Amino acid sequence: MNLMLFDKPFAGVKLPAEDARAVHIRKVLRAQIGTLVFVGFVNDVRARAKVLELPDDGSVVLKVVGTEEAPRPLPISLLIGLPRPHTAKRLLFDAASMGVQALHFFESERSEPSYAQSSLWSTNEWRDRLRLGVEQSFGTHLPEVAMHADLQSAITALHGADISIALDNYEATCALGTILPEVASSVLIALGAERGWSAAERDTFRKNGWKMAHMGAHVLRAETAAVAAVSATAAGLNWWSGQTTTAL
Repeated sequence: MNLMLFDKPFAGVKLPAEDARAVHIRKVLRAQIGTLVFVGFVNDVRARAKVLELPDDGSVVLKVVGTEEAPRPLPISLLIGLPRPHTAKRLLFDAASMGVQALHFFESERSEPSYAQSSLWSTNEWRDRLRLGVEQSFGTHLPEVAMHADLQSAITALHGADISIALDNYEATCALGTILPEVASSVLIALGAERGWSAAERDTFRKNGWKMAHMGAHVLRAETAAVAAVSATAAGLNWWSGQTTTAL
């Protein structure tokens, strides 16, 4: 992990030996007293913390020595036809690491119903994937995640985006970049299930005012399409302008 994420801010903290972050500091970072490490607080600032103590019981004592603003989340939400759990894990990690605002999953007509019953969703594993993605990217924003019964339910629950775009290799006639507005404060992007949209789902998008777009002739895996779409949208709308990395 590039940054260790905590739920609440602190000035100082003692991590018990069994805490994964204490294990990381000792065994991966091989920290000594005085070593500086990156920490962050969910949806808040990120910080540098100094290792104050390394007790014999395996615990670690940290003290925050400096804070700064964390990277802003991108005003992009993803609507995703529920994929197989392995693919969903990658989507959760990659979307969180890119700073996506929210991920909304729904059981599409071509999704396998059993996917929703996997341990990914029945335990906290999906939350763990988000946290890993955020820690990887030195961010602190944890995307909102929601599950919907079907496409229309999801669309009804989502509103307010400046533009809503459904990616479709087969019937879309316009490339993603050509339909992005010159200025937008929020975008909603839909990605089909692994076997694509059904005819009824395409009709639902159109009836609800969504634009249909493609990203070229190649058929991409869902997780690859998500990364490409988020990158193209953020770059096309110049949302990365002025954002720089820093090391406290």
